[in-house]
Amino acid sequence: MTIAEPAPVPRIAPTRGPFIAAEGKSGRTLNWFFADKGRIFWALQIAGWFGFLLLHLLTVAPVIAAQVRDTSTTVVLLYSIVQSLVGFLTTTILMRPMFRFARRQEPAWLLSIALSSTLVMALGMSLIKSRAFSIFFGEEMVRSRAVQIFGADNPLFHILPDLPANLFLLMSWAGFYFGINYYLTLRNETERRLNAARLADQAQLKMLRYQLNPHFLFNTLNAISTLVLEKDTKPANDMLTRLSAFLRYSLDSDPLQKTSLAEEIRAIQLYLDIEKTRFGDRLEIVYDIDPGATDALVPSLILQPAIENAIKYAIAQMESGGRISISAKREGDLLKLAVEDNGPNAPKDPSAILDDGRSGVGLLNMRDRLAHLYGGRQSFKLTRLEPAGLAVGFTLPYETR
Repeated sequence: MTIAEPAPVPRIAPTRGPFIAAEGKSGRTLNWFFADKGRIFWALQIAGWFGFLLLHLLTVAPVIAAQVRDTSTTVVLLYSIVQSLVGFLTTTILMRPMFRFARRQEPAWLLSIALSSTLVMALGMSLIKSRAFSIFFGEEMVRSRAVQIFGADNPLFHILPDLPANLFLLMSWAGFYFGINYYLTLRNETERRLNAARLADQAQLKMLRYQLNPHFLFNTLNAISTLVLEKDTKPANDMLTRLSAFLRYSLDSDPLQKTSLAEEIRAIQLYLDIEKTRFGDRLEIVYDIDPGATDALVPSLILQPAIENAIKYAIAQMESGGRISISAKREGDLLKLAVEDNGPNAPKDPSAILDDGRSGVGLLNMRDRLAHLYGGRQSFKLTRLEPAGLAVGFTLPYETR
């Protein structure tokens, strides 16, 4: 019997960017953009101050041109460019390093540094802009503006008209700077938590899948030993070959991957062939597999715990006539699977098996593994059969490659 090679274990791609569930080209582009702080800063810095330049040209420049009638459009344009360039250089060369330092301080110091440096930078920008205004439009224009607004010509009054606007501008820049940085920090922490949770889920899934019952190995090796002692070498060799193939498949197959139902049934046949060698005529296997269900994807060796439970608590307790039925049916978008036995000792309340720390471990792991893989899209149920027996049934979404 040929068992397909298991699929390689996929690497966990780190979630880059804040749009963790984003799909498609636009989602990948957004995640790429937000994945690097330097890229975010320069893109927003250039775009923001270019937007400020356009706003200045549309609002402030026409007012200046109306007040200074003998000036040219080129001078007004150059003045707007200088205004934007002063803001760009102030925030890039001075405020960014100050805020980087402030972010490493205690909250009280951070707030003090941010507010004081913003106020100082606003005063400096107002002074530079005042000098630029006098260079472009003349000193007399600066004095007349001070007299018009404050009623006196004082050097302090030369910078006061621009101070509120510059303070508001730099405070807004500071708010965006700290807001985006803290958002990115939160995003990174969220990303780390998600990756940690994903790794924990994968570790738990592997643990659930790799809990191979030692009783199965013990009983199988004991049966092989008995056959060897009785010099019945061919059945012993066949049994050992099947055991080796089954163990190799169970250990090599990735519990995080899914396999076709046809491949799952072939692997389970290896397991059941071993058990049939042990029990002989006491065990009958019945398959009821819908041909339309064989291509469905199922978790690797998902049926094994139910079959093992049936053998241990039903077939092993019977003198003869033991039967295990394995069925799989497709119903629309659902795949329904069941493992049934005819054992005489099924409890009246089958769900109590899952609360039993000894007899229900395999079925409990099976239920938890399905819940981890499919969440609310699956169902798992234990049912007592009449006149005797237990049915382990579960429903999965019908998926194919």
